[in-house]
Amino acid sequence: MYRSAVEQIGEGGINLIKTFWYISRGKINYEEVARQIVTTGIGSLFIASITASFVGLVLTLQISNQLRQFGAEHFIGAIVSSSAIRELGPIISAIVVSGRVGSAVSAEIGSMKSSEQIDALIVFGIDPVRYLIVPRLLASAIITPLLCSLSTFLCIMSGMVLANSAFNLSFDTYLDTVRLVNTTYDVSVMLLKACIFGITIAIVATTTGLQVRGGAEAVGEAATKTVVWNYILIFIFNYFISSYFFRVGYE
Repeated sequence: MYRSAVEQIGEGGINLIKTFWYISRGKINYEEVARQIVTTGIGSLFIASITASFVGLVLTLQISNQLRQFGAEHFIGAIVSSSAIRELGPIISAIVVSGRVGSAVSAEIGSMKSSEQIDALIVFGIDPVRYLIVPRLLASAIITPLLCSLSTFLCIMSGMVLANSAFNLSFDTYLDTVRLVNTTYDVSVMLLKACIFGITIAIVATTTGLQVRGGAEAVGEAATKTVVWNYILIFIFNYFISSYFFRVGYE
């Protein structure tokens, strides 16, 4: 188990370095990148929207019940928006992309590996990293921040609607507290988080797919391993990024 984990990390690191090398040299198939962006974005849009909206509703409901005990309902927007921008938006988008796209990418590449299509690429002198990983990494690095922005917006807006309808909190008061506690710094870190999560998802998914040995069962195991690894790495990276950028006294 530990040997497999070390091999996974090592091969993933090598693939990441080679991918950045190709990108820095401009060796990018932009048509394939665009296709991957459309596939990734359209496939994840509905799930991310529904998830973020209901997370915003539940968060508002729970927070408002606590704040009402202290007569501080007007701070609902501040807490909901801060939670959405700093944590929930990037996490929701990363989990959706990992579960919806990461597993599909791993299964797709795993099937190509088991059917010897990857070997055929190598025989024809085509590097699988450039042909398969580069477009998917760029697409994931682009679409995850976009989904994160949408998820964050819907989370905040759904909270605003519920706060207005259930607790009679005006839209102006809600939005004033949103602007009060959030800055461009917070939004920048949010987008950075989402981008890092997107890169992580793409590298793990493609590397796991390229490591497939066997038939259909191995492909299924690779897809499962992709989701598990991505979830673990997303929460680990989220902690370290948050602890660095949002540490006490960063202002």
